[in-house]
Amino acid sequence: MASILKDIPPDAAPNDFFVLLQRKHKLGKVYFMDNWPVNAERLMIITDPLLAAQVTVKHSLPKHPAYDRFIGHLVGRKSMISAAGATWKSMRSMFNPGFSSGHLMTLVPGIVDDCLVLCQVLEEHVRKDDLFLLEPVVTRFAVDVIGRVVLDVQLNSQTKENELLTTFTNQARWTPRANQINPLANLNPIRPFVYYYNTRKMDKYIENIIDKRYASRDGAKVQGHRKPAIDLALDEYATQQQEQGISGKVAGTDKAFKLAVIDQMKSFLFAGHDTTGSTIAYIFYMLSLHPAAYENVRKEHDQVFGDDTALAAELIKQDPSRLNKLPYTLAVIKETLRLYPIGSTSRAGDDETFVIDGDKSYPTKGHMVVVMSTTIHRRPDLFPSPDEFIPERFLPAPENSQEIPKDAWRPFERGPRGCIGQELAIIEAKIVMVLLLRTFDISSAFEEWDRNLGREKPGETLDGKRGMFGYRAYQTLVATSKPVEGMPSKVKRRSTP
Repeated sequence: MASILKDIPPDAAPNDFFVLLQRKHKLGKVYFMDNWPVNAERLMIITDPLLAAQVTVKHSLPKHPAYDRFIGHLVGRKSMISAAGATWKSMRSMFNPGFSSGHLMTLVPGIVDDCLVLCQVLEEHVRKDDLFLLEPVVTRFAVDVIGRVVLDVQLNSQTKENELLTTFTNQARWTPRANQINPLANLNPIRPFVYYYNTRKMDKYIENIIDKRYASRDGAKVQGHRKPAIDLALDEYATQQQEQGISGKVAGTDKAFKLAVIDQMKSFLFAGHDTTGSTIAYIFYMLSLHPAAYENVRKEHDQVFGDDTALAAELIKQDPSRLNKLPYTLAVIKETLRLYPIGSTSRAGDDETFVIDGDKSYPTKGHMVVVMSTTIHRRPDLFPSPDEFIPERFLPAPENSQEIPKDAWRPFERGPRGCIGQELAIIEAKIVMVLLLRTFDISSAFEEWDRNLGREKPGETLDGKRGMFGYRAYQTLVATSKPVEGMPSKVKRRSTP
């Protein structure tokens, strides 16, 4: 382990370390690791998609209690991210309708409006010709979308400071490092008080929004089927109450339900805070380094939306199904998520579940079962040239450069505990790409960033000590995996022939 750690950035996300560990020691599809005192239980590391399906689909093991320790302060104790049993099932069934692909398409016009604000933000950076951090910029866009999709409110975090986002970001900064070897390093007597203060602040902010929604819901006029997830959740909640024989109970006065909704809102904010923001930042980074792919995306957008980029937003609003006619754009998104998945899933082993690999059977009891998606995504037998950016591998047949093995692509995980917001993340990324890529040239600016900080050999990876897998950008752990240093970038108006 030490020989690997000394040759990678000290702030690199743990998932990248496991990729190198697998390669160096030629580890099997499942192996075990005792990393006490970081974890009290031994780790069962799964690096094969078929074995992963055994613990996520065939027998969907519950999320490991470690989730509460590392993200409970961000998402709450009733979050569907970490909840189990009846609590998880109830919350998931309530919010599933609000995140279905068909329903999200009805909300596309509002997402387009939020993206147009993002365009204005980038125009300001064009005017200033400054070096800026791309990830926080696109994360604010993602947060605005979450507010619109879930609660039908305009958080306006792209244009002004937003109390909810500021508090949430502060809370995330206080998250203990999951990859800290010395358990004493994470001890901080102030942390519980900061958690308490920030949690009260976030909960009160969201509660006020929910109360206003309750008060206006009966008389609110909804255009067509454009209902936010909270309204669909209330409909499902009312149905569940009727099925349980509970009548005359108003959801708005149910404290337990309100607290659960607050935790789900924080969970959606958490997801948008990492998945969408980080993925879009990486998409621009990879395209800036691969001009042929950049041009292929632009050509596809011209074919679907015409040459006049000013019309694209209205065309999407009029016919959101156009977003389904972008195979190369989707391939770029999928390839980016293959290289930079947000994280892996950790499950709690039990008495009944065994991982079967040929004639070998491994009990999961007493183990933290980790499906290492990053390692699966970078296995050369599953994805040839695994560290290279090759969107063509995800094109529909026969244009695809390879067949994707079953369950090998899993950035949102698989099975019933798969990410509820994965369709929304894909839709957001498509809209951003359509409205931005033909208007702006967004490029990586690590070289200038390093030079400004007085670092040696600006922009270089220093043989892996300041980069991973041949790229200067890599993932670091800030509650979840995020682009290191916020993805320094520059933007200018696209130069057309």
